[in-house]
Amino acid sequence: MPASHDFFVTSDPGTARTRTTDALVRLGYVVDGAEQGGLRATRGNLALTLLLRAWAGGRSFHTRLDVQVMVTRDGRAVVRLLRGPGPSMVTGGVVGIARGNRAFAEAANAIHAAFGQAGELMASVPG
Repeated sequence: MPASHDFFVTSDPGTARTRTTDALVRLGYVVDGAEQGGLRATRGNLALTLLLRAWAGGRSFHTRLDVQVMVTRDGRAVVRLLRGPGPSMVTGGVVGIARGNRAFAEAANAIHAAFGQAGELMASVPG
């Protein structure tokens, strides 16, 4: 499973941030601003995940994703989805890793769809 996913889009950075935020919010994430214009998306309950480990089901399993929005020379945006630092292995072992992988793939697919439907996606590259 890739640790990052880059989306090369024709939109400006502000629009890219908004589309990315909207896509993640639809998946149940709470999205906050992060360093250098990035985003931090969290979902689930960390305390419950630490307590129940892999048995914290579905969206109650704590997941964190980070997003960087970069600008190309021509003013277009590159959105990089990153796996956030998280206790997947500690909190759920192999099942926790699988849930983290599934959450990352789900987020990448949602962001891909959001830019694709808007006609702004130039390329989507797992990294």
